[in-house]
Amino acid sequence: MLFELAYALRMPVYKLKEEMPYEELLQWEEYFDKRPAGWQDDLRAYKIMQAFGVKEKPEALFLSLSKIKETPKDITKGEGFISTSNLKSSALFSKMLSSTGGTRLEF
Repeated sequence: MLFELAYALRMPVYKLKEEMPYEELLQWEEYFDKRPAGWQDDLRAYKIMQAFGVKEKPEALFLSLSKIKETPKDITKGEGFISTSNLKSSALFSKMLSSTGGTRLEF
């Protein structure tokens, strides 16, 4: 996990060990448990496989996608996550819904 984090943050492992507080490292570990590195690639691969007729559920084929499915739907309460409910109640979202042709937003 330490090397994945160092890779994601684009910093050497030794520097990460020296500078990151232990509490933050534990939070990153929790994050990677819920969102394993590479899950987007696995989802993309699954979509391609699905286009070729694969009927299996994505979590049956990819461990990372089974971790994503285990994560609660409402993860917006945690720190660092953006709430979609704020977007849905925004003026921008209502403009997007009322746009005609789907190419421009009229203000």
